[in-house]
Amino acid sequence: MRNTLYIRLRATDLGTDTAYCIASPQAVASFPVQHAPLETILLKASGHRLVVLVPAADVRMATVDLPARQAAKVLQAAPYALEDQLADDVDTLHFAIGPRQKDGRWPVAVVSRARMNEWLRPFTERGLAPDVLLPDALCLPPAEGPRWSALAERDQVLVRNGAFSAFACSPEDLELMLQLADSDKKATLRITVPRDVSPDFTRLAWPVELLPGFISPLEALLQSQRPETGINLLQGRYSQREDLQRLWQPWKITAALLAIWIGFAAILHGVAAWQLRKQVQQQEDANIQRYQQLFPSEARILSDFAGQVEAQFAVLKGGKTGGGLLPLMQVLADALTAAPGLTLQAVQYREGALYASLSGSDLRQLETLKAWFASPRAASLEVQSANSGSEGAQIRIKLSPDA
Repeated sequence: MRNTLYIRLRATDLGTDTAYCIASPQAVASFPVQHAPLETILLKASGHRLVVLVPAADVRMATVDLPARQAAKVLQAAPYALEDQLADDVDTLHFAIGPRQKDGRWPVAVVSRARMNEWLRPFTERGLAPDVLLPDALCLPPAEGPRWSALAERDQVLVRNGAFSAFACSPEDLELMLQLADSDKKATLRITVPRDVSPDFTRLAWPVELLPGFISPLEALLQSQRPETGINLLQGRYSQREDLQRLWQPWKITAALLAIWIGFAAILHGVAAWQLRKQVQQQEDANIQRYQQLFPSEARILSDFAGQVEAQFAVLKGGKTGGGLLPLMQVLADALTAAPGLTLQAVQYREGALYASLSGSDLRQLETLKAWFASPRAASLEVQSANSGSEGAQIRIKLSPDA
């Protein structure tokens, strides 16, 4: 898992001295805080999970009671449910919601879109995308009944006075803010005081518990920060998912056309493959037919047809009974040359002999053929049939290799 880079973003100027901490995923108590210009910190951000704490003073906390149970629908309805409570136009505001509470209400964080854009600008300009944008006051321990959590700093005090309610004010205005939030003075204020802060809370008319020991405010916030008790402001139009959808939207038509084209190409490829298989099968059938015409005695066609053909031609070349097909074909060619006027119509080879069907003008050409075979030849002639008619002579002969 990635280490987490925590940044407390008090200002967006790149030269501002900024508190940050790089912590391992297992860190629960050790958060070594350092300070550096924001620009220097951003150079370290690549490869880290990025959690940014933003000023709660710029975030208004509220709750809505809506019948919807789906967070997406609540997020859509929240601006209209809170419209009467807000001085600004809801179209200029950004809304984020927290987890649904036991009483059915939803906590809502409201901040101006201009402020959100300002917070994110240093990151987006450098190609960075924070994973979490969290109001810093919601990192304090949640209030437990009348026990409120607070963090004292030199220039402000953060107070968390409810599960999802908080405020920030200057130390001088703390008493006034407490009067507005707790006019009955029932709350006990548990104030975390970093080592470099020396506030005077003796004049407060509220019970106070001081919790010293932290080196810096960011360390104190990270010690108590829990994801389930905060509100990530990166929702809606600022969520990474929404960013991807916005980037994807202009390409949807192109992608759809590409998908259609790929589908057609696949269909055409399939049709071409089917046609090719059909042509191959037709060629194989034709080869088998020719083979059976040439070798009528070979009625059985093996699955390895190519091997069967090679074996048969090996027999023809080697010759079981004296020379095989090729020598007999040579004898037939020489005989037809010696007996002009005879035309070869068909030929078959089986059982070591060559059968030929001849045609001529009359039977006198057959006599010429017989006279040629009267001399010693590589094959002997057997006339199986000879007929003469109006269409000329039809002759069938058999050539057998001499022993």
